[in-house]
Amino acid sequence: MNAISRVVENNWTSALILEDDVDWDVRLRSLLTDFALASDTILSRRDSVPLKFRELSFAHTPVSSPYGDGWDVLWLGHCGMEISERSCTVIHEDDETVPEVQFLHSWNQDETSPLVGYRPHTRVVTEQKDGVCSLAYAVSQAGARGLLSSLGLKRMNNAFDLMLREWCEGTHEEHPHRCIGVLPQLFDHYRPIGPSEVDSDISVPNGGYRHQPFTQNIRWSVRLNMDKILDGDTDYNDQWPDSTG
Repeated sequence: MNAISRVVENNWTSALILEDDVDWDVRLRSLLTDFALASDTILSRRDSVPLKFRELSFAHTPVSSPYGDGWDVLWLGHCGMEISERSCTVIHEDDETVPEVQFLHSWNQDETSPLVGYRPHTRVVTEQKDGVCSLAYAVSQAGARGLLSSLGLKRMNNAFDLMLREWCEGTHEEHPHRCIGVLPQLFDHYRPIGPSEVDSDISVPNGGYRHQPFTQNIRWSVRLNMDKILDGDTDYNDQWPDSTG
């Protein structure tokens, strides 16, 4: 909430808020460019018709943000979400940055990915639904003010990510807010070598030890490719290469 408060105090148009252990793909810039087109498309429509990314038009020019006009939250990093049926959905097929569905994971290891019915290497942008974990999210000025009013002044009775989800979905409001999510996520937790219980402040000590670092759902991890990035080597290590059959 302190970070959101800073956005309001400084009258920033928007801000991206990250947890300190997140990781992302080396190709993040192009991923955000694609996400911006999808987000702007969703925000400019009021139907629930699914659209193919390759068919999107660049004709609409947003006024306030490259991600579209009128958004409150862009939920870019999470531990899992569902695909909304009530909003327009943009389906980006053949996205080489997306692992095969067998390698996609959420906070619930036993849960089947919502993308299991889509073509391999598909990323979906839609209004947020059932998001868990606020690993990386952007707030607009309007979104920050709304969150401060609703969560900071009226209720602070749950984990922040669950309250953010409820605020987005309008659980305790007269209407939902414009929160755009992406699946698989663009940011995820980096898991370093060491005791697994340090992954989270709410982890239960279990004596587990991780011998190999990884980041779920991210193919060309920035953290795992840092030495190559600094050396100018572009032959990046792929955490989740395609299976050979």
